[in-house]
Amino acid sequence: MRRLLPLLLVLAVAAACAAPAARPGHPAAAESAATLLPDGTVPWADLKITATDLNGRPAGPRSPAAGSEPCRAAQLAGRLTDWRRPGTGGETPRGRDAAIGKLIGEVDLRNTSKTECTLRGEAPTTMLAGGREIPMRYPHGINEEARNRVVAVPAGGHASLRLDWSGPFCEPVDGPLELAIEVPDDGGTVRAPITADDRPGCQRGEGINPNARATLSAGGFTEPVTVSPPPSAPLDQLTVTVAGPPNAAAGSRLTFRVTLGNPTAAPLALEPCPGHLMERFSLGNATDQAVNTAQLYRLNCRPLAAVPAGGAAVFEMVTEVPATMRAGRELTISWQLYLPHYAQRGNQVGALTLTVT
Repeated sequence: MRRLLPLLLVLAVAAACAAPAARPGHPAAAESAATLLPDGTVPWADLKITATDLNGRPAGPRSPAAGSEPCRAAQLAGRLTDWRRPGTGGETPRGRDAAIGKLIGEVDLRNTSKTECTLRGEAPTTMLAGGREIPMRYPHGINEEARNRVVAVPAGGHASLRLDWSGPFCEPVDGPLELAIEVPDDGGTVRAPITADDRPGCQRGEGINPNARATLSAGGFTEPVTVSPPPSAPLDQLTVTVAGPPNAAAGSRLTFRVTLGNPTAAPLALEPCPGHLMERFSLGNATDQAVNTAQLYRLNCRPLAAVPAGGAAVFEMVTEVPATMRAGRELTISWQLYLPHYAQRGNQVGALTLTVT
């Protein structure tokens, strides 16, 4: 038996050395994520979620009434009243953020007739100035789910169509802007005025192809979002600041810090544990592929129950710099606190812009 002990000890050490490293979802990784880092920072945990995880499953679309026919252009009236920039949380962009060359808009389409109709499939959309088409790229590329979705538009009811407008937009504009939307099923063309004044911006300079053109793409039809006064939540009092390195190598693992500040006189419990949205953006051109990704995560609330009164909590965040980015390009990482069922406030968004090396 004494002779076996040294052998057993050697085998145990060898097994320990050969054990796989802790991975997310494994007990060792979970234990590490539940312990604060030495400087008091909450460690990163890769807890991917969906909007359904946070808000529950939304009600399904209303089924069309029996006998409903596809919409005709003569039945519809459209308009676009507002553009928003991704990752700004509704704030007016300033400085570098104002140069981000992408806008997102929702066209409101109203059924002005006395009968219900349906919308399904792709709606090729072009932009006009003074009645003339603006030279831009107008790609077609909605997914199968959007292509097959049927939206019932009752008499007097509404539907939405999302547009993504990316720069650089350097074309001269003469006359009022409007959209020409081709209604599916040979339904004709709807003209929808644009009353918003924003533009993607005309970025020119080193690293941007002077022949790069703006792009306008349309998504699939959806039911309009029901607008109602959002409830308030204690956590909507938190503030967000983001800090990280000024440079990072392509393909590298990027670590940065998000600070949640509590300006109130009482602790703010992280219950229910909120989510956060992390977006990566880099403007593309004729030679460089654009970066435009977004992912929802659950905040790592395991090692920290609350943000102290008048204090702050620092969270470690991790993402990757796309390996396809060449040196010298800029990458913006936007971070937004995501509260289930509640409105998102502008001061709960932060961004970090770095140069790829």
